[in-house]
This record gives sequence, structure tokens and C-alpha cells, in this order.
Amino acid sequence: MRAGRALRYAGGLALGIALFARAADRPSAEVRVLSGAGLQAPTTVTVRAEPETRIEDRTPGAKPAAGPRGPASAGETFTGELTVFLADFNVPRPAAIEVDDPVVSTVRLFPETGGTMVSIFVRQPVTYSISRPSAIGEITFDLRSRTRPLGIAGISRRGAARVVRPKQKGRRGEVAVDAESLTYERETNTLLARGGVTLTRGDTTLTADEVRYDRTNAVAEARGHVVITDPEANIDGDFAHLNLDDESGWVEAGTAELKPSTYTLTGERIEKRGGPLYAASHGVFTTCRCGGLEKPSWSIAGASTDITLEGTGVVRHATFRVKDVPVLYFPYFLFPAKTDRASGFLFPRLANSNRRGFQYEQPFYWAINKSSDATVAVDLETAARVGAIGEYRYLLSRTARGNFTVAYYNEQIRGRPSGTVAPNGGQPDTPENRFALSGQHRQPFYGGSQLYLRLFAISDDTFLKEINTFAFSTRRDLQLRSSRFTTSRAGIIKTWDNGLAWFENAYYQDLIDPQPLALQKLPRLEAEHSMPLLGDLLVGRVEGQAIDYQRERGYAGLRGDLGPEVFLPFHLGRAFNGSLTGRLRETAYHLTDTEQVAFVVPTSGVGSHFRAAPELPRLDGDRSRELAEVSGRTGTEFARVFDFHHFGFEKLRHTIEPELRYLFVPTAGRPIFDVPLPSCASLLPVARRRPGDNCDATLFSEGFLFDERDAINRRNFFSYGISTRLLARAPNAAEAAAHEAQRQATTMPVGGARQPVEVETLAQGLPAAAVPDFVGPPAPPSATAPAEAAPPAPRELVRASIVHGYDVSRPIAGTSHASDTDLGLRLTPVDYLGLSYNATVNLEGSSIRGQAVGLFLREPWWTAPTLVRNYQTATTVGVSYRVVESSANRDVDVKGPEAALLSTAGLREVDGSMYLRLGNYVGFTFLARYDLGNTPTIGPHFLERDYALRLISRCNCWLLEAGVQDKSNPDERLFRVQFTLVGLGSFGRPPFRGNYVGFAPLADIGFRRPGAAGGGGY
Repeated sequence: MRAGRALRYAGGLALGIALFARAADRPSAEVRVLSGAGLQAPTTVTVRAEPETRIEDRTPGAKPAAGPRGPASAGETFTGELTVFLADFNVPRPAAIEVDDPVVSTVRLFPETGGTMVSIFVRQPVTYSISRPSAIGEITFDLRSRTRPLGIAGISRRGAARVVRPKQKGRRGEVAVDAESLTYERETNTLLARGGVTLTRGDTTLTADEVRYDRTNAVAEARGHVVITDPEANIDGDFAHLNLDDESGWVEAGTAELKPSTYTLTGERIEKRGGPLYAASHGVFTTCRCGGLEKPSWSIAGASTDITLEGTGVVRHATFRVKDVPVLYFPYFLFPAKTDRASGFLFPRLANSNRRGFQYEQPFYWAINKSSDATVAVDLETAARVGAIGEYRYLLSRTARGNFTVAYYNEQIRGRPSGTVAPNGGQPDTPENRFALSGQHRQPFYGGSQLYLRLFAISDDTFLKEINTFAFSTRRDLQLRSSRFTTSRAGIIKTWDNGLAWFENAYYQDLIDPQPLALQKLPRLEAEHSMPLLGDLLVGRVEGQAIDYQRERGYAGLRGDLGPEVFLPFHLGRAFNGSLTGRLRETAYHLTDTEQVAFVVPTSGVGSHFRAAPELPRLDGDRSRELAEVSGRTGTEFARVFDFHHFGFEKLRHTIEPELRYLFVPTAGRPIFDVPLPSCASLLPVARRRPGDNCDATLFSEGFLFDERDAINRRNFFSYGISTRLLARAPNAAEAAAHEAQRQATTMPVGGARQPVEVETLAQGLPAAAVPDFVGPPAPPSATAPAEAAPPAPRELVRASIVHGYDVSRPIAGTSHASDTDLGLRLTPVDYLGLSYNATVNLEGSSIRGQAVGLFLREPWWTAPTLVRNYQTATTVGVSYRVVESSANRDVDVKGPEAALLSTAGLREVDGSMYLRLGNYVGFTFLARYDLGNTPTIGPHFLERDYALRLISRCNCWLLEAGVQDKSNPDERLFRVQFTLVGLGSFGRPPFRGNYVGFAPLADIGFRRPGAAGGGGY
């Protein structure tokens, strides 16, 4: 079984490298946004594509270039969005970038058939130009604001500032009038227009049945079907008085749609006070836009309403209405009227549980300045604790940023804790004062290096189990409650083309075993460098590492490791390919503490743990180890292509890929001890007896074992296997033209885009391979597409593999040198179905050591009705079944006391997740973990259950989500509810989604180790 584990690790590493290499072959969609330095300076968005990328500007009113020179396109937009299609350039997944810029708010990339759609969302009207791709494929979008700077002309009689815009010069300041009839009155210098009148000046357009325009004072009065359109709002009404110089005036019986917010304001009289200032008498505002088909689900009415766009709104004598029926009264109501951040209280969160009592969390958001903000929250749990949480976020420059969180809780109001089980099976020792510290910082350092800090520390071992403020979702909640360590790191890393140098200090807080035994790396030095040899026939690589391991109890000290290696890739004709790797390794130890640390296994088999072992001989202070490793692989591929004109595909490719690997490591000895302790009854005094710790137990210890580098042991191991894959591709332009009739019949119907799967609501044990990583079989491209357009990348529909191993030098299971057999299957034929199966089988014993099954289904016929403000998703079902045989390693050739280490409990668990869409406005979610195992005290039982109901308004302007969670360790039943008014905020606590504040270490800041195949952040 040990060989089976090693084989699975090797296979997983090979797959990770293949995926990383394949990802490296795809175009990397790098996006950069550079804000202008001045008020009128442009904002530049740069998208890294390819030099051959074709640009199709699909923004309404775009002006594509007519010739081969100059910008690819230019134009202006009032819609709030630029839409550009990059043909012949594909990104693997959708992506979005939120930008803190006065002009650009979001840049989104979405893969489509034949290319990538780029959407740039702007906060105000802009003029723009798009460059042609550069020699390295960079496409530049220059966006300039069309909003004119404001000035203060004076103070009105009410004491408010009168805001005006500078008069435009030249043709942009002129007034254009179009109507069925025009009459000019010379005495008064007045123009009278009747019948479908359109008056335009600069960014403002006025339409009405009749308009009287005073040219001397630049004042227009309009009657009948009045509509005023400018960058800030669209206003319609019966009568309007408008000063075109300062853009002030009023509209009677008016309705205003305010930009860029989603508010709709109606009133007997709507005043436009110049710039972004609006007011209404007896007005009503809401974010519900139902197209006039029904009354808004909610609205707020008041005697007077004042709104400053990108600022705040104030309603006096306000009433909150449901379907125009007043239900609440507020003498004074303040609400945000901006899309940018603003300081203020956020809506509170509410919950109730058997452990916490009533839970109330009140957050306050503080927008300190453009580059920093903070969130502070008070958490009251009537049966458990009172606490405060604060998170500070900052951006010092484009490359220097960070955030830190601190939390404090006092549990004086709490009684004796119950329902939480400590690692030793007893009640935890919970302190009265509890805290958490976390944070991360990154910035450039000297010589092109990077300095980073990641902090994560808590007051006690059960903090993450009992305090739920930092659980972003159900899956994250489980990860936090089952954490083995918290880790804090600080270091400097310098990378170059062929290597890196790395200095780091790492501190680990052990949440299970005694903290004095936790190894700390203070510090760790690491470096590596690669170079071509013999004209690129070989690759030489040298890596070295030095670590100072420290802890309070147990052996610790310095370890140095140096490992030069040579890598030889080869091809045997066109059929076979492979590589050989040879490595020498020298490891030296210098211990500053030689007391051994042992794993204690009680005779009862329950309560195994680590402790310092003065009973065992002390280790030598100095030691060295020399090793030589040889590894190699070779493989080939047999493939055949078939015609397949179904589901939007054109061709199928079936491959058979056998592979052979070899690993040789000579014997590497370490001091190993297994010492039975005396019986408690026969030797020790009663006062000193600790059954299962210093008596009635066995000590197991391996000296000089700090990490996986020290665990290298002898191997003479062959692994061999075969994989088969089925891939499909869509037709290219020529094939699509040849099958035009079939294309018309098989093209997917036009509709909204499929919503991405909410990963955090999937079953806990569902393998990622079971979730399809693409959106549907692609429809063939248009017959009018250019012939040179590249077809979409092939899609993997089926993958199956079988891997086995044989160790020449030693028996693996019993007297057999053969390993267990690993089986794997993955099916993703369409985007709404995924299946994975993995198993480890002992063929000689005809037994299954372990297996995992994952199934994912998604509703195929439903698509979101709109891409804007849609809160409904398709029905999805995910199920996983995991089984690990009890004492799965029992056949390993181990005799004597060590056999006790192979006695392990098995696992039989079913995890399920379901979101049931009930129409377009109701949804139900169920998540569960169910243990099928039997214990002496309990049979099959639920480990966790989550139920949630989601109600969505028909106009997508409010949501109600309510849920109940039942979980163990801690034993708790928690009820949560959240009510969201779109545009105002949320009230309550979401059943599954994020929090106002949270532990910074759980959010990756994008800093990854170079060369790691799909590596994670650190």
C-alpha cells in the first residue's frame, strides 16, 4: 500500500505538470489598468493578446478604422459599457477585474466561440480609441471622460452651492433644434418649436411635443412627453424648465432614472440643481425596474428627497412601502447614492443557535482615503460572548498592498462549554479572553526581490471551531474547524529566469498536539538554479537548502541539504519519448537539542499522541547522509480521428497512452525506536500513573525526521500504466461552411449565458475533476468567419487510466513485491454532466482499499434571463461517496510493535449538495455530510446538514434567504436569515455566503512560488 501511495503521488505530480505545461501553451490574458494623473488625463486599459488578434468593436456607435493605419476603432459611449470582441484569441475561463479608477469600474473577459469578449464598464460617458495589436500582442484602450469639470457660481437663497459647468466653446457649445415646425421671435430672441422636437446641446438632449427656447438666457421650456437625457440621468415628465448653461431646472410630474446607480425617482416636481444634484417633492425612489408592468416590490416615499449622485440621498418624513403600501415610518432616512465606496454603517447580521443564543453583528465601514479602508464590527452572542472585529486594508502602490485583521472576544457570560470535543476526546480548556490576529503584506524589495508577510495566530486550539465570524462559506467553515495548524510566514524571494533565492521565517501553531513540540523554521534559506549543458541536450540543476529547526521540547537544530541533478530528455523516433534524471544529495545535521520525540500508541488503541520521550536514548549531535537518486520515464501515444457531426462537434480523437516510470533510491538508515512502556499496575506509583502516556503504551520514534526530505528511503520501483482519452473539437470555418444546413439545425438557441457553478455550495468530498471545466459543446462558428480563424481548442470528454507498480528490492504487501492498482475514470461529455471514479484495488487479495465516486449534474435547458442583476441559478446536484478500508495498510510487511501503527479507522461518507430552482424566483439549497460507519456508541449519522431557501423578487430588486445549519463538533443548530434590498444593502446573515470581515490568510494575494505546477500561494 505504501508503494500504491507513492505511485499515486507520482501520477498526480505528472498530471499537475502536464496541466501546467498545457496552461502555459495557451495565450495568457494579462490585463493592466493605468489611471490618468490629471482630471482630463485618459485611463489606459491594456489587454495582452496576440499580434494576429483581430479587433471587432461592438460598442453601439463605434467607428472602426477604414484603412490599415491608425487606431483599430474609436467612438464614444453613454451606455456605461464598451464591448470589443477579440477574434482568434481564446482565454480558458471567464475573468473579471474590479478597478478603483474614476473612469473604469470593471474589466471582464469572457470566452466565446472564435475568440474572447472584452467588456469595459465605465462610470461616466467617455470617448475612446483602441489601438491595433503591438508586436507582442498588446491592445491599448484609451478612455477619456466626457464629463466637464464643475465650478461654484455662488450661493442660492436656500444657502446651497449653485454648481455650474464651464460653457463649451465652438460647435460643442451650440444648440441644435430639430422639429416639424420652427418659429423665431426676433423681439425676444426666442425660438418656438412644435412637433417631435429634439434640442441638443453638448451632452444634454431634450425631446418634447413643444419647446420654447430663450436664446439670450439659454433657457428652454418644454411641454408634452418631455424627456431629458444627459450623462447623469434620464428624466421624463409633463413640463420642464431647463437652463442649458448650468443644466439646472425642474420637471413636473417627473420620473428620473439616475446614473450610474440603479435608482428610479418619481415626484410631483423633480429639480435638477446642476451637476449631480437632484431633489424631489413628494417623491418616491426604488431600485425595482419592472418596466411599468407592476408596482415596485419596495419603495421609499418622502415629503422631500435630496440626492447627490456618487454621494448620499436624504429623505425627510420617509415611509418604507411594500407594493405602494406604507409599512414603516422614518422621520429622516439616509441612503447611499453612489457606486463607489463610502463610510457608514452596514446592515447588521442576525442569527440564532442553541450554543450562541441570539447573535447580532453590527459592522461599520470606514473609507479612509482612496488607498485604504477599514471595517469594524461588534459581535454580540447572548449565550456565549461579546467581541469586536476590525479589518484594515491598504494599497500603498500598484505592487505594495496588504490587509490585517484583529479580533477580541470576552466569554464571561458563557457557562461551561459543551458540545465541543478536544483532540484527546475530552472537554476543551476554553479561556475567558480570546483573540485572533491575521494579515498579509507584500511589496517590492531591493534588487527586484519581493518582501511578504502572512500572519495567522489565535488564542486557543478551539477558537476556529467555536467562533463562526470568519467562515466565508460552509466549505470554508469545515476547513477552519478541521485545521491542524495556523501558520505565520515572513520572507524575501528573488527570482530570475532559471532560478530563485528564498529567505523565510515560519512559525506554526499546533491545534492538536502540544505546542512545545511544534517545529519552527527560524529561518529557512533556499536557492536553486538551472542551466543548459552540451548544447541544450542536458539540463543541469543545483538546489540547496539550510533550515534552523527550533522548538521548546524535543530534538532540534540545523539541517543543510545540497542536491545537484542532471535532466536528459529524449525521443526514440516519432513513437517514444521520455527523460532520465540523476541526482546526488548530501544532507548534514547539527542538533542543538538531542531529546527524542515519540508517537505514543496506548495499548487500548485510543488516544494516540506525540510527546517528548526522555525514556529513549538521546540522538547524536552531528550526522550526515549521502544519497543518489535515479529516475526515468518513457511513453508513447496511439491515436485515431473519427468524424462526429453531433452536439456541435466535428471530429473525435481517441488516444491510448502507455507510460513506464522508474525510481531508484539506495538504503538510507535513520535511528528508529519502538519501545513498549511498562504496565501501569506493575511498576509506577499510583500518583504518577498516566495510562496510555507513560505506561500501558508503546513509544515509536525516528530520529532526524524533520520533513519529507528526511523521509526518503530505499526504492527500486517500477510503475507502469495506460491511459485512454476521448477528445472532441468544433468545426473550423471551412467545415462549418460545408455543413451550413447542419449548423442551422444544431446551433444552440440564443439566450442568456450559463451561470458559473457556486463552488462553495458543492458537496465537500466532490472531486474537482467531476465538475466540467467548459461551457457546453461549442456551436460551429459562423460561415462568414474568416477562413484563417483557428478552431476552438479540443475538449476532453473521457479519460480512463490504470496504474500498477513493482518494487524489485523489497516486498510491499505481505510477501508480494507488487503494489496495489490505481484506477481512474473521468467523464465530462457535456457541460451539465460530470462523473469521476477513483479506486485503489488489491488484486491479489481481491479487495478494494479505497474508492471515491463523484457525480455532478446541472440543469441543461435553463439559462439566465439576463446578464444584469440576475440572482437565480440553474438546478445543480453534486454527490460524492468516499470509502477507505479500516486498517488499509495491514498487509504491509511490518511485524512487532510497529504493527500497531497500521491500525486505523476507516471512512465511509456520503456528501451531497443540491440547489433546486423552482421557477425564476425561488430556490432551495441542501448540503449534507453523512457518516455510514458504525462505532461502539453511534451508528450511521449526519455530520452536517444545511437547508436554505432563496426568494427573489420578479424585478430582481430584493432577495430573502433563510437557512438552518445542524453540525457536530461543535454540536450546534444555527438559524440564519438575510434580507437584501438591491441598491441599499443586506439585513441579517446569509446562509452560505461571505462576511463583512474575515481572516486575511484565507484570501490569496496572488503571490505564488515560481515553477510550481499550478502551485498555491504562500
